[in-house]
Parts: sequence; C-alpha cells; structure tokens
Amino acid sequence: METDDVPESADDWNAFVSRLVAQYRAAHTSTTLALVALASTVFAIQLAGVALTPADSVRQLTAYLYLGGDDAVYLLSLFLHRGPLHFLSNVVVLLVLAPQERHFSPGGYWSFVAVAGVGSLAAGYAVLLAYSPEPNVAFYGISGLGYALAGFALARGLRFRRTLTELDVVAAVVGVSSAVEVAANLLVNLPTAPVAVNGGHLAGLLVGLAVGAVWRPRRPAADQ
Repeated sequence: METDDVPESADDWNAFVSRLVAQYRAAHTSTTLALVALASTVFAIQLAGVALTPADSVRQLTAYLYLGGDDAVYLLSLFLHRGPLHFLSNVVVLLVLAPQERHFSPGGYWSFVAVAGVGSLAAGYAVLLAYSPEPNVAFYGISGLGYALAGFALARGLRFRRTLTELDVVAAVVGVSSAVEVAANLLVNLPTAPVAVNGGHLAGLLVGLAVGAVWRPRRPAADQ
C-alpha cells in the first residue's frame, strides 16, 4: 500500500504543475511584462554605463546619476536598480505575480501600478530623508510594485479562498512571505534603526492589501 502512494503523489504534483502552467499561459500579463521589459532595458543601459565610465559598479554609477546628474533621472526611479541581485529578485517576483493583472481592467491596473509605484518610491524616500544621516539620499527600484501585487494576492486570496485557482494560491503564498518579511523588517529596525525600515516595501504591501480588501470580480469575469 505504501508504494502506491508515491506515484499517486507524483501524479497529483504533475497535475498541479500542468494546471499552473496552463493558467499562467492563459492569463493576461502584457502590462506587467512590458514593465519588466522596460526595467530590463534600463538595467542593460546601467551595465553598459559601468563598462563605458570609470564607475566601479552599477550602484556607484546610479548614485552618481542621482547626485551629479540631471533631475530627469528621478523619472526612471521605478526602473533603476543597484545591482544584479536587486534587479533579478524584483523581476522574478513580478514574473511570478504577473497573472494577478488579469483581475483588473486595463485602466484599473494602470492606476494600481501608478499608485503602488509612486507611493512606494515616495515612502522609501521619505524614510531615508527623515532618518538618514547622509545629506543626499535616493530610493529606486520596482520592488514596491512586486509587494503591492503580493499584498493584493494575499488579501484577495483570503476573501475568495474557496474559489482560488492554483495560480492564485501560489500568488497568495508569495503574499504571506512578503507580509512576514515586511513585519520582520519593522519589528527589528523600527525601535533602534528606523533608517533601515524599507518604506517602499511597506507602502507597496499596504497598497496591495487595501486594493485586495475592496476588490470585486469583474463582469463579465470569463478569466476569473
């Protein structure tokens, strides 16, 4: 009897993965993928800048752009990253959560992106401005949108847990992980080192949780 459990479990896992892949392929993700492509293009330009300038790293080059460059660099803040790990971690999260886009109308999703992106950048900058001993600070990266999508998936998942697809279950798990990370960051750093609090992650998560808490299914909801 015990030996029969192994193939049955394997079959269940294979079926889960197959449904997950099929749902991902069918989901509307074009806006999120366009944002990922734009972030990738900007990061490629950052890498080229390191190769063509005396800068020793992407982080150093980006710091120079903020401190000595034109103010127009702030328009690219959402798409700039301080290094490969920062870039890759943000892109992977966005790719995993991209199908959450299908729960919005096109206009609604752009509004969500704008609020999450601008709000997370503003919050991150405000924390650094308030607590950093440095006279000049900068906050950049697209992680705030990732945390917003994670928060949305978590809040929506809790409300509609009986009808979640496999794709939404995975997204909700990412949401739980994101919430735990943000809470830990606050508990550890807020009492003694508030400058280390990542205001961008916190703001993004709160935006996502708020939107997920009031979200209603679209009609017609053929892809829900």
